[in-house]
Amino acid sequence: MKRILSLASKYANALFDSLASENREIALSQLQQLSQSISNEELSRFLFDPTVQGGKKAGILLSFVEGPLKQIERLVALLVSMKRLELLPDIENAFFARLLIESRMINVEVDSAVELTSEEEEAILEKVREKTGMQGLLKVTVDPSLIAGYVIRFSDEVIDTSLSGRLKRVSQELRSGPREVIE
Repeated sequence: MKRILSLASKYANALFDSLASENREIALSQLQQLSQSISNEELSRFLFDPTVQGGKKAGILLSFVEGPLKQIERLVALLVSMKRLELLPDIENAFFARLLIESRMINVEVDSAVELTSEEEEAILEKVREKTGMQGLLKVTVDPSLIAGYVIRFSDEVIDTSLSGRLKRVSQELRSGPREVIE
């Protein structure tokens, strides 16, 4: 799995570096369209059929993208010839991550027990900005099992302020046994 992600990152970085900055958003959109296309079961069977000629596969796949960039066309042709079309979703993710970094932005995922107010969202984004120096791109998911509070994930950090998280930590401490006996 790690090798696949590394390979996908190499393709994504090569694509990113080959594009003018004004075409990077367009390329991301086209990668998203291509990734969505290959998730179609019927099309996927066709694309991964070894009896179908590579040029035909590339042409059909590119027909799902309006006005594909030359670099996208070359990438698809390369992936078809190398039999690596399954990498498209990972290439899309790696390309998006690189685009965020270049834009000084970072993905911030928040699981919250209840809907967040705009003030709470802004406070979370401000904390992320203080810690990373980057603008946060917020994605909030409501998870009532958290009971109260929220869990924030960005970069390699996890900040768990949820009540369920606190209860789990207390439970683990109790299971580890007494630390000191007081008489």
